[in-house]
Amino acid sequence: MTRHFIVSLLATACSMAQLTDQALADPQSIPAVVGGITVSGECLTKVVQDRGRVSLGSTSLSPTPKEASEQAIKAHEAIKAGVKALGLKDFLSETTDYSVSQECSYSNSKRICQGYRARITTQFETSEISRLGDIVAVASKMGSEEVSSLQTFASPELLKRSRETCLEAAARDAAAKAQRLASGAGVKVGRVLAIDESDGGQRPMPYRSRAFAPEMAAMSDNASTGPSIDSRPIDLQVQISVTYGIE
Repeated sequence: MTRHFIVSLLATACSMAQLTDQALADPQSIPAVVGGITVSGECLTKVVQDRGRVSLGSTSLSPTPKEASEQAIKAHEAIKAGVKALGLKDFLSETTDYSVSQECSYSNSKRICQGYRARITTQFETSEISRLGDIVAVASKMGSEEVSSLQTFASPELLKRSRETCLEAAARDAAAKAQRLASGAGVKVGRVLAIDESDGGQRPMPYRSRAFAPEMAAMSDNASTGPSIDSRPIDLQVQISVTYGIE
């Protein structure tokens, strides 16, 4: 056994002896074990979706890439102008796809190329969910080859406000639970010792639908209205854990 180890053991023994003497002289100096009540607080609320989006696409098949691109761009710019003319509230648009590729097929083991296919897709977003059908009507009237990715959803700003309000309700739920538990146990609820916010579970998912050119082609070229678009409220769940002292 080394000298350093012996010195360490003696120091530890002295410290323990001092603590024992202190406890015998003053029993109240011994740290008490702190008890508590830990409960969960929950809030489940409905959030009305406040935004919607839909994608419109234009395609063109031509002998050369240049011709295919020019024709697709010309057709798509007309569609974009038609949608912007609707004057939708909180309007946003984003080009989500642009491609030019050779289009070929096989017949009797032979590769036959029909030309080059250009495709452009733009996503349009607005806070007027009920008017997404007007965008679809423009797609039909202007000859859009594809209508896809119809979605309704709650904006991040709305979800944040709703979650903060729900946190307050969850805290009140936790306090009520703690009071009931304390009453049953014959004690009183003390001050809050700890609060932990946890993920409430599943996150809200947007509604999605999809329609393609064959369905759109069946609509009248002179159609002035599109389908009515409905959305339902989504569930937002918040859960917290609170620990209270006991008096």
